[in-house]
Amino acid sequence: MVYRVIFLFILQCMFSIVLPADECPKLTGQVVMPSEKDYDKSRLVSNYYTSKNSHPDAIVYCTSTQDVQNAIEWALCKKLPVRIRSGGHNHEGFSTGKGLVIDVSKMKKVEIDHKTNIATIQPGITGGELYQLLFKEGLTQVGGTCADVGISGLVLTGGIGPLLRHYGLTCDSLISFEMVNAKAEIITVTKNNEYKDLFWACQGGGGGNFGVVTSIALQTYPAKKVIWFNIGWDWSEPFEKVINTWQELFSNGDKKWFSHIDIWAKPFPTQKLKKQPLKVLGVYYGTLEDAKKDLAPFLSIGKPTENTIELVDWVQAIKNFEDATATFLTERPEYKSSGAYAMKPLPKEAVKIIVDTLKNSNSPLLNVLLFSMGGASADIAPADSAYFYRKAAFFVDYSIQWLKPEEDKTQIRELDALRTKLLPYTEGDYIGNPDRSLKDYLKVYFGDNVERLRCIKRKYDPSNLFQFEQGVIPAEQNCK
Repeated sequence: MVYRVIFLFILQCMFSIVLPADECPKLTGQVVMPSEKDYDKSRLVSNYYTSKNSHPDAIVYCTSTQDVQNAIEWALCKKLPVRIRSGGHNHEGFSTGKGLVIDVSKMKKVEIDHKTNIATIQPGITGGELYQLLFKEGLTQVGGTCADVGISGLVLTGGIGPLLRHYGLTCDSLISFEMVNAKAEIITVTKNNEYKDLFWACQGGGGGNFGVVTSIALQTYPAKKVIWFNIGWDWSEPFEKVINTWQELFSNGDKKWFSHIDIWAKPFPTQKLKKQPLKVLGVYYGTLEDAKKDLAPFLSIGKPTENTIELVDWVQAIKNFEDATATFLTERPEYKSSGAYAMKPLPKEAVKIIVDTLKNSNSPLLNVLLFSMGGASADIAPADSAYFYRKAAFFVDYSIQWLKPEEDKTQIRELDALRTKLLPYTEGDYIGNPDRSLKDYLKVYFGDNVERLRCIKRKYDPSNLFQFEQGVIPAEQNCK
């Protein structure tokens, strides 16, 4: 027996000598390495400008939770950071870059419990796909208005969309989720179990920071017909009056409404894109007669060149949002986006800044888009989830697109200048609409919730395995 033990020990030693020191678990799923032909396509995200110079060490398209575990174990063994990607819609390209990209876009299964209307969703399904699937069951989600956004990214960053005044942000419908953490362990996270601090963090602060979500349980709701409205003007009309009227009607958080006001620069190619440079659009939860009555003030401003107020199915309303606001002119768009919250309606001097900037701009695709906030999304205190700006009246989205690569710096300067001019009237930014030029970015995105987020990051990912340029940084020491 003693000789057998010695023999086994010798074999083990011999094996350790033969085995390469850096031998790591194998990646499973669809693995794309830099030498492969699909690599250049796989490394890009929706904004070509922010991802064209990103070169991951490897990309793995996972189809199961086991694939995700294997990927994290491989990254740990290789001592590589991990980036997480679902829809690939991060404007700044933070879901691609140095390290291992774990892509979950092929994980799209959905199961619905019709007794509770809770849907259990894999993270790769997009908002558009989920809207369509749920609609067939008479249901809908508290989602956004861009079909290509991955549902996990939307949930983890907060989620702003047409039902936020009715039911809150997307993250407010979160029941639980399964995650593979920085130790490659599978954990189930709920609001009340041992991981309740992680649940809090992932309601607005979880995108790419704490682990790879492999399953999400979301509350869904009946998909009712709504009134869709889209009223548009050209630049010969009184822009400032339209904006001020929009703020008066939509700043009170009335749960009957969700609306955008969409404002483009004067050179906007109206005829080519078949869209007006100034639009008031949204949905109304009520009767057609009441909607027309409440929207009447807009119809008396100048001469609207577009005037649609009609009853539509819910999925048609979602499609209308995207059709009304989308303007990408190439398959590889190059653009810059930023944002800020207006905690109260913008004063007339701020509105004048917006109008004057857009009126005098030479950039046809400079845009300001305001989202109506409030309602149920404001019923939760800023400290009760990582999403901090619960009390905002509006979210202000700034964007600019260019068609010639050499125009990038000029265009970005123009957008940054507009955001800077409006800083006296706004604060913060939405992590779902990131801006890599922000200085104290954690404070800008998360306000007073920063330190708690950093403590949770230290607890669950102290070595910062999951990282990107504007990720949550672990606290420097253990927190109480």
